[in-house]
Amino acid sequence: MQYTIKNTHLTLTVDSLGAQMVSVKNEAGEELLWQADKSVWGYSAPMLFPWAGKIKEGKFFVDGQEFAASNHGFIRNVEHSLVLKEDNIIIFEFKANAETKKKFPYSFVFRTSYVLSGHSIHHKVDVTNTDSCNLGFGLGFHPGFKLPFDSSHKTEDYYIEFDTPQSPKVLTFSDRFLIDGGSYIYGENISRIPLKDNFFENDSLIFSELTAKTVSIVEKDTGKRIEFDVQDFPYVTLWTAATPVTKFFCVEPWLSTPDREDAPLHWEKKQHSINLKPGEAYHILSRMRITR
Repeated sequence: MQYTIKNTHLTLTVDSLGAQMVSVKNEAGEELLWQADKSVWGYSAPMLFPWAGKIKEGKFFVDGQEFAASNHGFIRNVEHSLVLKEDNIIIFEFKANAETKKKFPYSFVFRTSYVLSGHSIHHKVDVTNTDSCNLGFGLGFHPGFKLPFDSSHKTEDYYIEFDTPQSPKVLTFSDRFLIDGGSYIYGENISRIPLKDNFFENDSLIFSELTAKTVSIVEKDTGKRIEFDVQDFPYVTLWTAATPVTKFFCVEPWLSTPDREDAPLHWEKKQHSINLKPGEAYHILSRMRITR
């Protein structure tokens, strides 16, 4: 079921399936979010949990039991319960159950909240370990916004902008899309990355060790932008579908990466970005400011 909240500047619709944003409109009623065309990419802004990217060999083990691991986890594909809905805030919750324990054998509560504040969307996730053992996991945000912003522009009319000059370190991955331990510097002391069609040569870019507080998609001639607060995230992934002409673009704040090529197959031995003891909770906030 879909629910809509709004303020003076933004109208946001969220689907209980995945607690995923499915529509973001500005004051003029223009749709800003990618509309999940399944022939290109069938999501709009999924959350990635309890891992982001690929798991080595597509499986892992817990206490000797094997579990299949599809890309990006499963939280985006389950129904979340509505907890609260007011004019400018909406909260959903998902509790691990017998079905999810066939995929990930841990008890947890995953709570998602969206708050509209001025031109910004504050998207918060809280994960609580309700199990009797430690809980390790990864997490990522994956919002996709329409690009170009309108029919009078093309991909080359946009660039990615860091709020301070960066020498972005890019993590490299193997032909299996697993982190291979290598890296390279994308550019020295750069503030902008020009966009173009067929921008990615190898699926995506995963930046690490950024010192920037924000990463933005900017329209050159108008200055219209979508700004992502990334300062609390160790990784930022840039991605779009491999189409001849760009249809959307994703700036993705991640807490974790795909598995490494040398990662162990046992879940408890993996290097998780977050580790919670029984009863502990973790909170992370992703902010998006839309000037359009």
